[in-house]
Amino acid sequence: MKKSVYHRGLVVCIFLPGFLFFTHQVFAQQPSVKTSVDKTKILIGEQFHYKVETSMPDNTFRLSWFDIPDTLGNFVVVKKDKIDSVSASGNLNFSQVITLTSFDSGIRVIPPLILNAGPLQGDTSFNLLTDSIPIDVAFSPMDSTKTFHDIKTIIDVKKEWPLWLWIVIGVAILLLIFWIIFLIKFLKKKPVSTELFSSKLKPYDEAMQSLTELEREQLIQKNEVKEFHTRLTEIFKRYISREAKMYKMHFTSDELLLDLDQYGIGKEKLFAFANCLRMGSAVKFAKYIPLQSDSEKCLQQTKEIITEINNLNKEPAK
Repeated sequence: MKKSVYHRGLVVCIFLPGFLFFTHQVFAQQPSVKTSVDKTKILIGEQFHYKVETSMPDNTFRLSWFDIPDTLGNFVVVKKDKIDSVSASGNLNFSQVITLTSFDSGIRVIPPLILNAGPLQGDTSFNLLTDSIPIDVAFSPMDSTKTFHDIKTIIDVKKEWPLWLWIVIGVAILLLIFWIIFLIKFLKKKPVSTELFSSKLKPYDEAMQSLTELEREQLIQKNEVKEFHTRLTEIFKRYISREAKMYKMHFTSDELLLDLDQYGIGKEKLFAFANCLRMGSAVKFAKYIPLQSDSEKCLQQTKEIITEINNLNKEPAK
């Protein structure tokens, strides 16, 4: 009886380490997936890289890679790199880098992607899921404590350009001159917005009346935010065009800010209005949805900047 127990204990001692090692190897050889991003906080429209990596023992599993759509939740797929494969130390590793961006502000989550793995020997397959990664998408902040810096002059850079580049530039300049001449002749045939300067109301009175009408329409409350900011910008452009007796309806936000520098407006008011213009551009072109209070504040700041320009123009020259 003692001999039988001794034999059993000897068998357990011999085979137990091998069994544990075999069990460890089986679990260690399962495919794994890893996801990472190079940024967890971006500005609206800023691009970042999302990387998916897998690892598995060589010649043991078959891996089906996920199909990447044009969008991943709130993220737009800008670029899809090729799937790279590397074999090292008995493991087969795959990786792919995807360039993403987003135009929706807030904490946005990259949804999980599905990869399917199945052993080469057998029909039982299983899915691997990538991690869900949160990304903070923010609108460009503007620090009102900083001063509004003056426009700097262009700094010349010493660089020798090849002859062929000068020839291309010369031809481009000639074509541009011909194009400008053509536009001048064309525009002479069609006068630019005669209605703009034919209003019987003074520029300031007309602008205040238009802003009051815009406020009464309650476009913000009706979720017509894009229409509200488009109308608000057009009212200001019309006022500044009539005030300067020059057509400026085609000016961009940056061109308007450069133009306002000549009126001697205080830097604090000019900075606040600059933020409104840039917010309006983000609403129109980047589908940005500001808070209702921010849109209402833009209406009030537009009234203030128009009143400021009107008062400055009334002051007698010293």
